[in-house]
Amino acid sequence: MLIVDDEPFERDGVKFLIDKYGLELETYEADSGESALAFMMDNPVDILFTDIRMKGMDGLDMAAELRKRDIPVKVIFMSAYGEFEYAQRAIDLKAIRYILKPVEVEEFLRVVKQVMQLCEEERQAKERQSRMEEAYRSNAHYMKQKLLSNLIMGYASPKPDEADSQTQAQPPVPIAALADTSHVRLMLLDSRNRFFDMLDQDFERRLGEMIDSGFEMAQLNEFQSLLVVEADTEQDREQLIEQGNRLISWFRATYGGDVSVVIGGLVDEAGQLYSQFHQLESMLEYKFFYDEGTVLLAYPAAASAGSETAAVEEALEELRQNISRSRFDSAKLRFEQLFGELQNSEQVPVTYIKYMCTEIVKAVFDASAKKNAEPFKLNLEQIYKAAKLSDLKRLVLAIMEEQETQGAGSSDAMPKVIESVVDMIEKEYGSDLSLELLAERVYLSPSYLSHLFKKHKGISFNKYLTIYRMEKTKELLLTTNRKIIDISQEVGYNNFPYFSSLFKNHYGKTPSQFREETAV
Repeated sequence: MLIVDDEPFERDGVKFLIDKYGLELETYEADSGESALAFMMDNPVDILFTDIRMKGMDGLDMAAELRKRDIPVKVIFMSAYGEFEYAQRAIDLKAIRYILKPVEVEEFLRVVKQVMQLCEEERQAKERQSRMEEAYRSNAHYMKQKLLSNLIMGYASPKPDEADSQTQAQPPVPIAALADTSHVRLMLLDSRNRFFDMLDQDFERRLGEMIDSGFEMAQLNEFQSLLVVEADTEQDREQLIEQGNRLISWFRATYGGDVSVVIGGLVDEAGQLYSQFHQLESMLEYKFFYDEGTVLLAYPAAASAGSETAAVEEALEELRQNISRSRFDSAKLRFEQLFGELQNSEQVPVTYIKYMCTEIVKAVFDASAKKNAEPFKLNLEQIYKAAKLSDLKRLVLAIMEEQETQGAGSSDAMPKVIESVVDMIEKEYGSDLSLELLAERVYLSPSYLSHLFKKHKGISFNKYLTIYRMEKTKELLLTTNRKIIDISQEVGYNNFPYFSSLFKNHYGKTPSQFREETAV
């Protein structure tokens, strides 16, 4: 309460009553309307207890000024008998109460307690409103998370090869359903070791402080998180790589862990997220050629829309198929034909041709039975350092000829290897499993195992492991009375809040809600 009166004994009298009757009020004083107004401009006041007649700015003028400035305060006026015109103006100014002088103790206590009760009711109402708004924001955030998870999994919209003509005719969903922008870019954060389920609850806020633009995040599993970042359409490749390196450095400095960052192209429709996400997942196979903490761009260095670039893409796909089937004679012939067509081309940039060659090297690596990363890393460096098209041609042909001599290994054994990996997942899903660990057991490189697993099972290793753990969680919730925190540890998650969030992303309910509603 701010007590305003130009007579000190009047202010003292009000404070005396407050103290004597134990009113829970923190009191301040002002001896004029001007000083009171200045005080309230800088300090929050709940109740203004003021005389009307004062030298200079009187109580009514002060109250009028407060209303103009939208300063929320409850006003109690004091005035002598016979000053009805003041009382009328007080009503016009929406004063809470009007007390006549000389002040009667009972009236004073009644009025002040009523106003204090109003303040308390308003405070409680604001708290309820704040909780409702926070609940709305949390629910809206969760709905965005769920929509994002559905989109990248292909649940919210049909996959391209499954869409019928009626579905294809539906209008595209704007990206504004996920973010307050017209374009976004996907960033996949990937770690070779368990990482994202070890982070604290404040991780997303800290990450938001580091990233320059708005974003939504989906925790995919303990090895991967996906960011949907508001995109600057003017960013070039160098700027994106710089942004990715800042993320890597931040993770290393803040959490002592290394991640790789895979950055996708611009997206302006929510329906594009499914294919974009799978491009990012496919790009992760390049990780084997690099140390941990690498930025990869999941689109060509120069995306020419011309007919020649389209022809190169078609030839590149044909080359990949020939190499995967060990048809190296056809692959070498098609490669020489392609380079003959590109020899005098000015439409396809050199950087794009080098990108195409790295794709061929990767296809050769995937087709090899024995994985040796060092020669392939050297080959990639030579590709990017090549100064002439002819040097590039000789280098790639030599790589294919060497692989042709060595042979591509037995492809018949590959499905058995994948089934062996699946069997290990089903038996050991509650332990600290990782792609690297299982690749070591089956004597394959992590990159090649990842490629084979997705080829034979249709989804990535990490996604398969997460889905299997969630299915086991659901089974334990329905068939046992075990504590949910114990179930979390049994299926491989020691971080209970992370486990609960992951379960809710998959089933739309927390584990406890799922158990209670299913029991009913």
